[in-house]
Amino acid sequence: MILTLLQNGDYETARLKALAELKNAPENAELNYFAAWAHDALGKEDAAIPFYEKALELGLPDADKKEAYIGLGSTYRITGSPEKAVLLFQKAIEEFPENNALRTFFIMAKYNQGKEKEALQEALLLLTNTTNDKDILSYKKAIQFYAQDLDALFH
Repeated sequence: MILTLLQNGDYETARLKALAELKNAPENAELNYFAAWAHDALGKEDAAIPFYEKALELGLPDADKKEAYIGLGSTYRITGSPEKAVLLFQKAIEEFPENNALRTFFIMAKYNQGKEKEALQEALLLLTNTTNDKDILSYKKAIQFYAQDLDALFH
């Protein structure tokens, strides 16, 4: 029921139902995740954080866990805690190394942490390793080489 409400964009109703059900089952990871998702979607990021944290602490199935990592990490980042976001995304990428959405949000958190050069390097490598664009792929080797040291000059 709550999942359907979330998927249909009825975030306020989903939020209220999740909060009501959490009164009887505060240790339910899924309900905490749903409450986090609803709060986040409504622009109540600060309120979403403890629900995301608890859902991850209690344990979620992998599909929901990936989404919760993205939600919490992104929320940390946009609420002024890029350091927390970076640490969370590092952990998430260790668990789900093939998930490029996690890598993309990790790059944004690094940027907000003041590591712009490192973020751009990783973005370029991610781009060249995941794109199907023939124009970019025709320069893949050069882009990856230059990404290793963006400040290098050759004379």
